[in-house]
Amino acid sequence: MALVHRLISVGIAIAVPAVAFLAGAGAAFEFFVLGATLGFAYWYWGPTGTLL
Repeated sequence: MALVHRLISVGIAIAVPAVAFLAGAGAAFEFFVLGATLGFAYWYWGPTGTLL
């Protein structure tokens, strides 16, 4: 299960800039930062989330 969780978080981190690039916005730096942030957040909190 941990492997699937890691693969999903990496997939999110890669998918955000890839979708922005395919949508024609170019691969701007902020999309890489956004993808890394979302991927790390999913890795840290997981699919169930947590109360902050």
